[in-house]
Amino acid sequence: MSDAETTTTEPTQDPEHNMLVGTEEERERERKYGLEEIRPEELPLLPGELTHHPSPFQYVIIAMILVVITAVEVGVSYLDGDIPKGLIIFLLLSMGLVKFIVVAAFYMHLKTDKPVFRRFFIMAGVGAVILYTIVLTTLHVWSGGA
Repeated sequence: MSDAETTTTEPTQDPEHNMLVGTEEERERERKYGLEEIRPEELPLLPGELTHHPSPFQYVIIAMILVVITAVEVGVSYLDGDIPKGLIIFLLLSMGLVKFIVVAAFYMHLKTDKPVFRRFFIMAGVGAVILYTIVLTTLHVWSGGA
């Protein structure tokens, strides 16, 4: 074996560079410019994906949006007594649904995967709501009796 083959196949002893993805130039650009430097087109598609995932910077922005919605939810919960309970329930359920859709679309990758995965996910959600409604009906929840 020549020295050139040995140096290219052996892992680097520097732990900072040992497990990082991309070329040295790409890692240097990321260190210099931050996460927004990584474009989605630079990341490879996985089996079952139709489009590229958001960039790491976009994931951070999505997380910040989720944090803001959660903060608004907490604020709304403190309005108990100031506004009608029905409005509080509606607002909390609406914000929870928005967060659920955002998490499912981006973090569970339903937005970038084949439509069949999205269909199965939606069918399971509808099935769960139907099952929950049937159980509540058999327990006479809608009639107000116990």
